[in-house]
Order: sequence, then C-alpha cells, then structure tokens
Amino acid sequence: MTVSVGLLGSDAAVLALASAGRLGSDPVTVYPAAHLIGELLLLPLAVLALATGVALGLLTPWGLLRHWWVVISLAVTAGGTVLATFVLVPGLGTAASAALARHPVADATGLVRDSAAACGVLIATVVISYVKPFGTVRRRPRTEHPAPVSSHAAGRMSR
Repeated sequence: MTVSVGLLGSDAAVLALASAGRLGSDPVTVYPAAHLIGELLLLPLAVLALATGVALGLLTPWGLLRHWWVVISLAVTAGGTVLATFVLVPGLGTAASAALARHPVADATGLVRDSAAACGVLIATVVISYVKPFGTVRRRPRTEHPAPVSSHAAGRMSR
C-alpha cells in the first residue's frame, strides 16, 4: 500500500504539471518535467506496486484470488500499469518533444484527463485496500461423482 501511495503522489505531480500546461504555463518547463516524473517515478512505482501486490497476495493469508478486494486491486493496478506504460508516459513524451521543439502540444486536455483518471483509480485502490469490502470469492463446489460399484458389491446388494 505504501508504494501505491507513492505512485499516487507521483501521478498527482504529473496531474499538477499537466494542468499547469493546459492552463497556459510555459510548455517548455512543464511537459519535460512531467515526462521526467513519469519515466523516473511513475513507471517504476507502477511496476513495483503491481509486483508487491502479487507478492503480498501470494505470501499472506489474504491470498491472490480469495478476496474480491484483492482481485479488484490487482486488476486495477495491472490495468493502470499497462495504461501508464503505453498511454500516459508516451503521451507526456510526445508533449515534451513538441514543447521543446516550440510546437503546440496536441492533446493537453487529454493529458490532464488521463492523469486525473489515474489519480482517481489510485485513490479507489487505496480505499479498497484499507476498507477491504465485498467479502470472499465464492468458488463452485466440486461435484463429486459417486464411486463406481463393483460387480461383487452389487451382487451383495441385490440379496
């Protein structure tokens, strides 16, 4: 959970910078800084949050797939890691390159939206990990087939 809070902090910093860029701050200052935070903090913390979540699930009584809150947190963290890797940080890189080349940033609103959504999702996972709602995952009971009756036992049963 501590890593997730650090991830939330780095994403909040990216959100603050993306918002500043959207509101008219100097893009040459804002977007390269946001990209640097994304590459050096956000991505490693996202991967670490996923890895520690899996490790804690496997090494503690909570289990990896026993409780809904663990399953949901794991799925959301995995999804967030994928989105940070393939959407947010590359978008920040594109914005930083455009800003440094003195070109307009193509999707400044999208960067604010993406980082705000990531913050919201991270807050939700922290709350879920603290509250631990939804109970346990129900598993289907195994249907046991009756043992086959041998011909010797069947003969005794008919007497």
